[in-house]
Amino acid sequence: MISIVVMVYLFYPFLIAMKLSYALLSIFFLCFSLNICAQSTYTISGRVIEPDNKALPYVNILLLNAADSTLVKGTVTTEGGTYELKSIPEGEYRILASMLGYRSVYSKSFQLRSNYQVETITLVSGEALNEVVVRADKPLYQQKVDRMVINVENSIVSSGGSALEILERSPGVIVNKQSNSISIVGKDGVVVMINGKRSYVPVASLVQMLEGMSADNISSIELITTPPANFDAEGNAGFINIVLKERTDLGLNGSYSFSGGYGNGETTSDNINFNYREDKINFFGSYSFLLDRRDQLFRTSREFEQEGDLLGTFTETTRDPNQRNHNVRLGFDYQITKKTVTGILLNGYDNRWSMDAFNESLDSENGSPSSYVDLVNDEVNHWKHFGANYNIKHNFKDDEFVSFDIDYLYYDDDNPTNYANSFFDENRVFLNEELLRSGKETSLSTWVSKLDYSKQLTKDLKVETGLKGTFSEFDNKVGVENLIGNTWVFDADLTNTSALNERVLATYLASDYNIGKNTSVKLGLRYEFTDTKLDTDTQGTVVDREYGIFFPSAFVNHKFNDNFSMNLSYSKRITRPTFNDLAPFVIFFDPTTFLSGNAALQPAISNSVKYDINYKSYIFSLQYTNEDESIANFQERIDEATGRLIFEAANLDYTKTFSITAGFPLKLFKWWRTQNNLNYVDQKVRAFYNDEPIELSLGNFTANTTHSFKISEKTSGEASFFYTSAGFFGTARYDEVYRVNLGMQHKFNDKWGTLKFAVNDLFDSFEFNGGTDLPEQNIRTRNLFDFGNRTYTLTYTRNFGNSKVKSARDRQTGAEEERRRVN
Repeated sequence: MISIVVMVYLFYPFLIAMKLSYALLSIFFLCFSLNICAQSTYTISGRVIEPDNKALPYVNILLLNAADSTLVKGTVTTEGGTYELKSIPEGEYRILASMLGYRSVYSKSFQLRSNYQVETITLVSGEALNEVVVRADKPLYQQKVDRMVINVENSIVSSGGSALEILERSPGVIVNKQSNSISIVGKDGVVVMINGKRSYVPVASLVQMLEGMSADNISSIELITTPPANFDAEGNAGFINIVLKERTDLGLNGSYSFSGGYGNGETTSDNINFNYREDKINFFGSYSFLLDRRDQLFRTSREFEQEGDLLGTFTETTRDPNQRNHNVRLGFDYQITKKTVTGILLNGYDNRWSMDAFNESLDSENGSPSSYVDLVNDEVNHWKHFGANYNIKHNFKDDEFVSFDIDYLYYDDDNPTNYANSFFDENRVFLNEELLRSGKETSLSTWVSKLDYSKQLTKDLKVETGLKGTFSEFDNKVGVENLIGNTWVFDADLTNTSALNERVLATYLASDYNIGKNTSVKLGLRYEFTDTKLDTDTQGTVVDREYGIFFPSAFVNHKFNDNFSMNLSYSKRITRPTFNDLAPFVIFFDPTTFLSGNAALQPAISNSVKYDINYKSYIFSLQYTNEDESIANFQERIDEATGRLIFEAANLDYTKTFSITAGFPLKLFKWWRTQNNLNYVDQKVRAFYNDEPIELSLGNFTANTTHSFKISEKTSGEASFFYTSAGFFGTARYDEVYRVNLGMQHKFNDKWGTLKFAVNDLFDSFEFNGGTDLPEQNIRTRNLFDFGNRTYTLTYTRNFGNSKVKSARDRQTGAEEERRRVN
């Protein structure tokens, strides 16, 4: 039980939560003249025997949806041949029973409206003990109450790719590599989790980390746009949860894959994962390696008026990058008792990105060339990370548990760059050369502790509460030096050392309540207190903030029948400035264009309402978000005194986003199925440039369609198409973009694995073109960022070890049941 001290600490938020609950319930009852609030769950039980009526233990029991045979949950029979599947919602199901050496048997379909006893299943020995292999593929996209689930392991074109490439193809997700940002339905501020645990990876290395994560080691990706109260309040757009593959079989088992590809440079993504389970012990791990040497192309241009003259700069950059990533993950779980499980998880990576680039820059005055600059630079960005987690969970009963986590995370970045600038006059006559070098050394350490408690108070009421503390220290050293004569001299304006300390303390209270058979409500209230201080050696204390904010959330679900349901949700969120954006730093693109930090950034607060309608596998959603002080990355600003173009994160006045999302499958033929996702975003942005207000609005349409073809029993194909129309990136407007991917796979027998071939970006069309056009504010820019090209990839995947799902004994409580469960 939670101690008295904890209960006293939670008492004040509890009173507010109760008042909020009554208010929200009143609103929902007023909006819906329904019975409002959630569906009940039930238990399915049964028994499996042999023809002589002898109980049959260790039989695989799979609960399948009757409509499409997708897997809902799984377990195994006990020594007495019995089984139970708990917490199953209403619906139409059937049971599949299978075991090595026996013929598989399906039960009759049944409607679940109360606890249900399945008729006894009799398994008969098969021929020559042939193994029965059961495959129940999930659809590529699944809409749940609070999230969209993308079942990556069922996608052919994802094979051999990275987690980042999967996100780029996900409905409503936009990845912007030049600013290292990810947005969902037009909103920035995404928080990334791995297996339900927040990664706390610095935004500067987020895209690099996801590029180094092999898609072949990912089971699914969850897009959670309106998170409940037990999630951190951080992130306007919500959470992306990356679920890694996990095996539940006894003994040693795992899988490995190798891939090779080419597209204006070679690329490979290889991984291996394993799991060893025996009695009370479970040991698991994975390793992945990525190498990417595909060329990149950037173009930037700008124009502004100065003393009656029109000045302009155009720069083209050819980049020859080399990215090498190692990722390791090791874990150990131990079942102390039937009700208590503890575990340790270690993870780390060593990601090194290096680049040689050639930049050609042209300066013009009133349309005529005034000078040229050739810039040759080499850069290294080397991130290292180590993380450790300890967890213990105790189940008092099947419906009551307490869990405790403590995490330590350490990140280190070394980012040196050398520049050689050659200057020419308007006739391309050489004038002089300048040498410049910069360095950025960053270290970040974070401690996180978390305590959660959950109890089913009554049949219809469940409560959850918890505490969390996050403590971070960030050190950043930036140096810019010019070679004058034979001496390197620091540029005082661009050199500094900064140190940031931040603590975030949080508590939450949430309740799930069923009203009637078809309606449920989930209400939550979270409180977070933030204390941030940033000191620099040049300006002293530049950030010193303390603030506490309540974050309410509410979810309503009503089920009209087995095929038709609706959800309504509300949440309040916060997006804090990243450590890297707050810390002063500089990265040069050319002598007059660079990326910089912004210590003046303020946190952004958003309020979001979402309404979903689900009919069978059809999805329709409406969402509105109002965010104040929105943080927009990679915003353009021209320093008229120096003519420099500066890219930096900046606060907007507000961003108002309305989105419509629709998803629907189509079965065109028996061998041809499609999944289609459409998204429309209408966005209004208000910002200030040189203290002058700017108001912009734009509608953006995104389409993502995936076609699956069954060529034969062992051969299949896949084609996917992605399109997004012009859209905002802060105050910048970027053009439409599209991409087509093709893939084919052949499954050999279980001993020899699967071979997949994919072509990503078939027409080499995926590039970002856009800029800012604000003549009243004297700024016009136009940019192109092409980070990739058409790539051909061949991937081989194979499983190894024991693949028979079998348990040494019946385990009804603790983490083992959760590990066996298949969602």
